[in-house]
Amino acid sequence: MHGANRTGVPFKGDASGNLLFKTLEALELVDKVSITNAVKCLPIKNLPTGKEVGNCNHYLKAELIDQQGKGRVVLALGGVSHRAVIRALGLKQADFPFGHGAVHQLDAFTLVDTYHCSRYNTQTGRLTEAMFLDVLRTAGNMAYP
Repeated sequence: MHGANRTGVPFKGDASGNLLFKTLEALELVDKVSITNAVKCLPIKNLPTGKEVGNCNHYLKAELIDQQGKGRVVLALGGVSHRAVIRALGLKQADFPFGHGAVHQLDAFTLVDTYHCSRYNTQTGRLTEAMFLDVLRTAGNMAYP
């Protein structure tokens, strides 16, 4: 086991977690922005299937319910995560489209979308450190202690 499977903390010890935690720490958002996984298993090639997301959605729902009323911001790292959150809350996907930098005021909390901070996205330039920093600043401005 390695990465998050070894540490038990989503993205901690993974390549994608390097940018994530570096940015969260720099902006002092570690305890203000919630991050979880859409799936609780290690998907093949790190690409979760719809079935895996569906099988794990009740776990995600329980975690999200725990965030209600805490003034928290949930950061969706990628479209899979965004869609899993919307599904877990029983909302319509069409009412809350995914988009990098999109902010969704939900009844339970604020959902902020970003492209996933995977090595692939950062190495291809789909997500730059500046783009990620901007989204996390937005998330930080919406979170309260």
